[in-house]
Amino acid sequence: MLIGADVEPEEIVMHLPPLCEEKKIPFIFINKQNDIGTASGLDVGSAAAAIVKPGKSKEMIDEIAKQVADLRA
Repeated sequence: MLIGADVEPEEIVMHLPPLCEEKKIPFIFINKQNDIGTASGLDVGSAAAAIVKPGKSKEMIDEIAKQVADLRA
């Protein structure tokens, strides 16, 4: 799960980290929601995004998720 750190008001996304922790879903804050939108193929920013079907990128995503988990430990 990618969560925009610059989302205003922050209440829009503040429920996501506890929900991700409860469901054991890796998440990371991205400085600019425009970067999330661009990565999602949108012309506008996005408050959050999730990777539902990783396809051929599964190994890379798993490695990134492990690195994020290690940083949180």
